[in-house]
Amino acid sequence: MSATITHLSANEDVFLGVDVGSGSSRAALIDATGKLLAIHSTPFSTSRPAPDYFEQSSDEIWRATAASVKAALASSKVDPVRVKGIGFDATCSLVAYTAGSPETARPVSISPSSNFEDHDRNIIMWCDHRAKDQANRITATGHEILQNIGGTMSLEMELPKTLWLHDNMPKDKWASVGRLFDLPDFLTWKATGEYLPSRCSVVCKWAYKAGPGSEGDHGWSADFLRSIGLGEIADDDCRLLCGFGNTSQRVHFAGEFIGGLTESAAAELGLLPGTAVGGAVIDAYAGAIGTLGARTNGIPPTVNEAQKRISLICGTSSCHLVMSDRPIFVKGVWGPFHGVMLPDMWVAEGGQSSTGQLIDYLTKSHVAYPKALEQAQSAGPKALSIYEFLNQHLEQVAKTRKSCGYTYLTKRLHMTPDHHGNRSPFADETMRGSISGLDLNSDTVDGLAILYLATIQALALGTKQILGALTTAGYTIETVCISGGLSLNQVFVKVLADVLQMPVVLPGSGGDAAVVVGAAVCGAVAFESKERGPGSSMEGRLWDAMGRLTSASEVVQPSASNGLRRYYQAKYKIMEKMQQDQRDYDDIMRQ
Repeated sequence: MSATITHLSANEDVFLGVDVGSGSSRAALIDATGKLLAIHSTPFSTSRPAPDYFEQSSDEIWRATAASVKAALASSKVDPVRVKGIGFDATCSLVAYTAGSPETARPVSISPSSNFEDHDRNIIMWCDHRAKDQANRITATGHEILQNIGGTMSLEMELPKTLWLHDNMPKDKWASVGRLFDLPDFLTWKATGEYLPSRCSVVCKWAYKAGPGSEGDHGWSADFLRSIGLGEIADDDCRLLCGFGNTSQRVHFAGEFIGGLTESAAAELGLLPGTAVGGAVIDAYAGAIGTLGARTNGIPPTVNEAQKRISLICGTSSCHLVMSDRPIFVKGVWGPFHGVMLPDMWVAEGGQSSTGQLIDYLTKSHVAYPKALEQAQSAGPKALSIYEFLNQHLEQVAKTRKSCGYTYLTKRLHMTPDHHGNRSPFADETMRGSISGLDLNSDTVDGLAILYLATIQALALGTKQILGALTTAGYTIETVCISGGLSLNQVFVKVLADVLQMPVVLPGSGGDAAVVVGAAVCGAVAFESKERGPGSSMEGRLWDAMGRLTSASEVVQPSASNGLRRYYQAKYKIMEKMQQDQRDYDDIMRQ
């Protein structure tokens, strides 16, 4: 999928962002003012050989990336010589490789269904839940490093996945693993040949210790790795983890120059060798970079004002990122992580493991989905997406039922949105979703529309629960800056504003483009960092670029209706009671 947005003057610098999501690789070009010039997306596949197993191929992802970059260049007619910097973001998925350079190293299979022989499956996706036992074992150590991830090791992080490979691969297969990457760092290695991982990746997903103190206090904890059964990695100076080890190395800030494109990478991407590549970020953090500094009415926020904003990145899953100038610890919320976005700020990360995925699942598995899809495609001169149709259909149902508005159609239909576990604020992957209020009319198109609305409301109420934990711990949150695919859904955005009773800021680049634009902002910083030379300070660089290159398009205000506020307060109480009921049911079944 490709789109050309606008063109630029003949001598203007251009910056490239690459965003590798759960199912596609996108490339976007922006100019020196932040205008989006072109964007292209290329899909790639996911293998699901067993329940909770999600596997991908790094070779396929790199090919998709190259295809997207070349297509964006072609559609924008930008001369590659004008592309000055590249920023990468990706999901926090685990990539297994042999040792060597990008030209000599080879993928290593992580797939037990192929007896670890299918090397095209060398990525354990972020949403893969095979490492449940390993995560529980790590949590049981009670190590102090767990304080920075809410006290519980998530099975979506990289060390449980690494431990799973150590425990389950045949010894000769495990011995063939020379490097384990977070996917964003695999991309920068593939582009530059340099083992220079990002601070965002290793701190947020690898339990790497980093703070405002001296560099001597940074790195992986050898005693922690030994306590969880990875002593051999500690004994080798942790070189297996991202490829660089603890000794005489450091991780890089978001956008910091780490090297230029190699000859081979440049040829594959259609760019020039030596083009500046910046420190990568996890995809959610690229969304935050693309939104938290956005100008409203032409004025960027100050850093202090931005601390009262929360970035909500809504795609397959959702992440909630909030900054602070001091460490604030929140049980069940990842972080605080220092320097993973702005060099001098701490970030806390809440999340929901399944949001867009949950809406898709409940919509497309509904018995009335084929009929609704047929109606959407014949709704007028231009076919509607299923969600555009459902949004319009809700208005019709509300009129037919003489409701005060579609919001109230779920008065007796309630949901907990934890179908893939609860990432925050409970950090409990065993929690499951539940629905209360189904009847024998639920199999109609009307029933589908109301279930779809109940799902959106449940996700918004889950976000309210996460923000409640953050504010109770000491954060002040007044505004939501949203990005990702769900930011394009008007019903989702309005429900979110009404549930949270906060304004929701939409990005000027378009919600679905904000993440890849955030990566392009890192590309601009990479070029500036390269120009300033080795060792130059990164203080203020990314924040300046965020304010200069991003803007808001619209602010959706919450309803002032007291009745609506009471309605959502009641539904929130019901959701909390349903969650507690589930715990009680589990206790009964364990007896």
